[in-house]
Amino acid sequence: MMQRSTKRISSKKPLQPSKSLPNVDDYQMVLLWSELDNCYIVTLPAWQNAQTHGNTPAAAITNGREVLKLLIESAAKNGEHIPAPERPHSGNLRLRLPVSLHGRLALEAEREGVSLNQWIVSKLSQ
Repeated sequence: MMQRSTKRISSKKPLQPSKSLPNVDDYQMVLLWSELDNCYIVTLPAWQNAQTHGNTPAAAITNGREVLKLLIESAAKNGEHIPAPERPHSGNLRLRLPVSLHGRLALEAEREGVSLNQWIVSKLSQ
């Protein structure tokens, strides 16, 4: 009589042990105040807009990092897809503008005693 051995085969491929897990800091978190909930809401766009909250911005971000950690670990453990982290922004922006506008902006920055870059950043952040 032949002996049969049975193996349970999962259709999901588990994460290879040698493959490192993404860093939670590489994922985008959107922090907004919610009047309705009277707290800060953190949304995680890469993870189907999963959300968490906190009474302060710091608490909401801490909770967001914890949720991200749990989502990554759970997906890895269960062989599920782990969304790729967003590419971080470099902080550099290339901008093409008419020569006349460039000149006017440079003069305004000079009048205020700052570099053109500092002047543009201050205007964009208002």
